[in-house]
Amino acid sequence: MKIETTPHEDHQVKIIAEFEPDFFESYKKRAARKIANKTKISGFRPGKAPYEMVVRYVGEGAVSEEAIEILIDDQYAEILKEASINPSGPGSLNEIISLDPPKLSFIVPLPPEVDLGDYKNIRLPYTPDAVTEAEIEEFLKRMQRNYASAEPTNELSKIGDLVYIQITANDQADSNVENAIFTDRPLQVILGDELNKKEWPYQGFSNELLGSAEGSEKEIEYEFPDDYEDIELRGKKVTFKIKVQSVKNLVLPALDDEFAKSLGQFDSYVDLESSVKEQLETNKNQEYEDQYYTDLLAKIAEQATVKYPNFMVNEEIEHILSSVKTDLSRQNLDFDTYLKVLNTDKEKYIEENVKPAAEKRLRNSLIIDKFAQLEKIQIGKDDLDNIMNETSLMMSEMKSEGKGKKGKFSKQQMDSAAYNAVTRLYNERTLERLKDQASGKLDVESAEKEIVEKTEKSEKPKSRKKKVTSPKIDEESAPTKE
Repeated sequence: MKIETTPHEDHQVKIIAEFEPDFFESYKKRAARKIANKTKISGFRPGKAPYEMVVRYVGEGAVSEEAIEILIDDQYAEILKEASINPSGPGSLNEIISLDPPKLSFIVPLPPEVDLGDYKNIRLPYTPDAVTEAEIEEFLKRMQRNYASAEPTNELSKIGDLVYIQITANDQADSNVENAIFTDRPLQVILGDELNKKEWPYQGFSNELLGSAEGSEKEIEYEFPDDYEDIELRGKKVTFKIKVQSVKNLVLPALDDEFAKSLGQFDSYVDLESSVKEQLETNKNQEYEDQYYTDLLAKIAEQATVKYPNFMVNEEIEHILSSVKTDLSRQNLDFDTYLKVLNTDKEKYIEENVKPAAEKRLRNSLIIDKFAQLEKIQIGKDDLDNIMNETSLMMSEMKSEGKGKKGKFSKQQMDSAAYNAVTRLYNERTLERLKDQASGKLDVESAEKEIVEKTEKSEKPKSRKKKVTSPKIDEESAPTKE
């Protein structure tokens, strides 16, 4: 077998493999037997027709084509070995250059290559903001409103009232009323709600309902920007038809110990405030960390060199598309309808929206993997033992609660749960190390360690060595030279 390799710019390699004619003949014989087994040839039982008869019946080309398939199945691994190629994914037959002698061309994806450059000197301060009293107060007000009671009123609606409406939206560019964007959609609105930072259908909509009476109707026109979040309304000039079904006063409970105790988890209002603060701190720190890692990876990517074959991007594209379709299904939308609303097609949507996100996600993933490799992030035996014990305990609890199928779990399920736990721990340690290094924490720890080592060294008792001194000479008794 003769091998030629030619690198491609797309991080793949072209391999040309040439085989000896006699070697190929054996595969043609095997191919003929295989064809004879599945082809009815007059006068012969399945698989018993001689080679020449099979060739005459199906043609030399069909036998050679089948022989090539068998040869590739048998020899592809050997081809990669001879070419010293460690592929990152399945290769593909690019071309049958010739059959006499057999000469085949393959395109094989190479493993990703990542060079992080001088990543150790990248710095990004880690300074999450503290939770403010205003944020705690806002959260408690939201809780207060959620536990409010609504009392009917005959008065016109005012700030703070809860108004129930039905709303229909018509696109002014489409005169056909039957093609309404949506019809008689129910909606609850708190008028002048300062806590609602994302009022729907647009900010300030509730103010349009001030002074409304139960049973009244009104129309409102509004033009939405092209980048509006709601795809149903994006870039449209809309006429809203509103029917006021009822107006109610909201009666808010007092924020005191009694309110806290009514929630069933707290002994006092102070206890409730403390819990709210803790929850907000957790949420705020998580949001900060997510953005921190996004910014940090962007800084590393600026100086990193990352190469990978196209199939890895295509796999990431499929993962993202699957997630998009799942999210749309939760909103009772299918993917084709979503594309129509965006006024685009699948190819354009993938090229402009999905592919850039897939490339970024893949790039970041490869950077993190390379960082973990360089920093020698490891999961030790004690970690694995703890994970296996915790997984076993979790499975036992699920079994006792009847959540498992017939109360049993297979070894495969156990192994899968443990593997996922190990992966999470490995990723957590990698990101924590990344943060410690970029934030300068490792510099501080290194400096502190150096100080401790110097201190310990200076405090060690010195060995007592015998001091050698010159004999003291009494100048008056010293002998003189005559």
